[in-house]
Amino acid sequence: MVKMEKSLMVNTEEILQVHPQITVKVFHMITVCQDGPNLANITSNVEMTDYILESFMGESLRMIESDGGSKYEMYQRYRDMIRNLGILSSYGVDDLNELVDNAAVGSIPAALIDELENDFRTMQENKFKVNA
Repeated sequence: MVKMEKSLMVNTEEILQVHPQITVKVFHMITVCQDGPNLANITSNVEMTDYILESFMGESLRMIESDGGSKYEMYQRYRDMIRNLGILSSYGVDDLNELVDNAAVGSIPAALIDELENDFRTMQENKFKVNA
């Protein structure tokens, strides 16, 4: 079990095109932590926390006021259209969540992770200098 005494958590979002007709806004949480006694033991973890359907077939997802529907109902309507058109099965997935999960893996650039790890290391080094 990793004991995290010091950590840095960063929330980030990005727009991903998961299909030529489907764009989503994906939210990630990046955690950088020191998992050992010294700064050589810095690790990071990227986790997708949520996503929002941003556009479908070139149109932004929006609630049609005249329908009196909620945002959730509109989201369900778009999900049903995506499923009924067979878009998901053409990618070998059963669910929009799975399509987004597959697209989100590795979408955060390694350079960003490296930068966060270096920032964390610098913060910890500066903290040690002040306390010394």
